[in-house]
Amino acid sequence: MTGAAATGPPSPRRGDPSGRLTVGERVVVRYLLPPGSEAGATDVLGMLRSRDEQSLVVDSAFGPVTIPRRAVVAAKDVPPPPSRPGPAHRRVGVDDLELLMARGWVAVDQAGLGSWLLRSASSFTSRANSALPVGDPSLPLDRAVDYVERWYGERGRRPMFQLPGPAGFEPADTEVGAQLLERGYAVPAAHAGRHVHVMTAPLGALPPLTAASPPVTADARLQSDWLIAYGESRHVVPGVTESVLTGSRGQLFMSVRDDTGGRLVGIARMAIHPGWAGIFGLWVRPEHRRRGVATAIVSAIGMAARDNNMPSLYAQVSGADAGAVAFWQEFDFTTHHDYLYLAAAEG
Repeated sequence: MTGAAATGPPSPRRGDPSGRLTVGERVVVRYLLPPGSEAGATDVLGMLRSRDEQSLVVDSAFGPVTIPRRAVVAAKDVPPPPSRPGPAHRRVGVDDLELLMARGWVAVDQAGLGSWLLRSASSFTSRANSALPVGDPSLPLDRAVDYVERWYGERGRRPMFQLPGPAGFEPADTEVGAQLLERGYAVPAAHAGRHVHVMTAPLGALPPLTAASPPVTADARLQSDWLIAYGESRHVVPGVTESVLTGSRGQLFMSVRDDTGGRLVGIARMAIHPGWAGIFGLWVRPEHRRRGVATAIVSAIGMAARDNNMPSLYAQVSGADAGAVAFWQEFDFTTHHDYLYLAAAEG
């Protein structure tokens, strides 16, 4: 493989596998080399920077590679690279997993600052209304925070950061957290005393569906009764909520219905990533809890993940909810890392 741009494949080819790639994702692309090359084709691995009608640009370890789309033989998105030892769901680094999860919960208004991600979604969830400071912001830290504050100020919003770190970490122990604390940032009252646990598990730990399991429906489209049930468990913003729920690369809306009235009694959303499945919004009506509804939904997500070659799973769980943490631990979910929110002082 070479860092030079690829040009002039032998002839145009029918079909275009590159159309399935996701800009901003890590990808692997096999493409034909020009006539007379020692090899007929080669592979490139890296982040897909851009794609137009004629070509792709992939940022590889050897630099940017420009590939004519008519030369592409095969292409697919691939999971983040491992950065530490252990099973697949533990090997991914904190920054890579945070960015992957952000692609499973896409805000209405997003911008990048280097590798930082700025998000706004009309107050629908803290995740979709906070800056994610991972990696290099391409500016000195104080200027990067200034930029974030201006960005939210232009939108009439209070600046807030989603700050990741090791399990149980203190904000002052991180470079970004220390900078924010110096500026008077604090944990918002709604999140006081709460770390959010990012919990991961291997697919093989999930139990299979059985004949005794409640029937689970998986729908690729967001249906109105699913959205109504979702609104019974949390605050929604009409239009914005639908955009975020349907905004990732792919998602499935899982549900279980009452045997008698047909009303939804349990729901969850599954985000689809290369090699990963994300679980969001698992909820069961109080009167139907402890009847295997939640377990059936998680098992159905596992079945869908198995069918789509996604060996690792993640869920984001409030550390203040001991019952929820215990539930996920039953499926061998363990804490990969934590995050918390820091917001600017009011006014």
